[in-house]
Amino acid sequence: MEQVKSFVHYTKEKAVESWQAFLDDLYRDQKKTIFTLIGGILFALIFAGLILFSQNRINASLVDRIAFDKLPSEKVQPLPYLTADKTIRETRAISVMYSKPSGAQLDQVFDLIQAQEDEMNRTFFYYPIVYDAAFFSNEYDIDPDKVTFVFYEEGVEKNRFTFDSFDQPTTEFIPELNRLPMWTIRTSAND
Repeated sequence: MEQVKSFVHYTKEKAVESWQAFLDDLYRDQKKTIFTLIGGILFALIFAGLILFSQNRINASLVDRIAFDKLPSEKVQPLPYLTADKTIRETRAISVMYSKPSGAQLDQVFDLIQAQEDEMNRTFFYYPIVYDAAFFSNEYDIDPDKVTFVFYEEGVEKNRFTFDSFDQPTTEFIPELNRLPMWTIRTSAND
């Protein structure tokens, strides 16, 4: 037992001496100090960047696994988490469904799409709201607890509806989904 204590004491003394010598060298040699500080800062920045990059990749992977495995039809395409904003901005015309990746409304939407797929005249994209629900609520005026369909033309919202707005979703939902891109007809009819 005494040998272990003396070894720990010896190791501790050597570590303190080495640290003291390192600090003395840094104090005496200012170039070495500056390079050491710059190196430490660069290392910290690179490490922080890697953490942020890997966190975004992990989040995207989780969204893919949670939400996109159960899409009911080929007419419902996944809108990748990392590229959604860019896709919406750069696509001439795109319809997007926003919702949480689970819930009674989403299940009902998927059941209706699966049952009435032949009546659908186009595909649309699904963006599951897993992260940043408050951001979607504030920035896009989308309630994450509702299933919301939005049509964008060149990145600008032109038309939207929510699934809970239907009295008879079995008969009203698919026709309304088919009419979603016809925003000019709807606005001229309202004038």
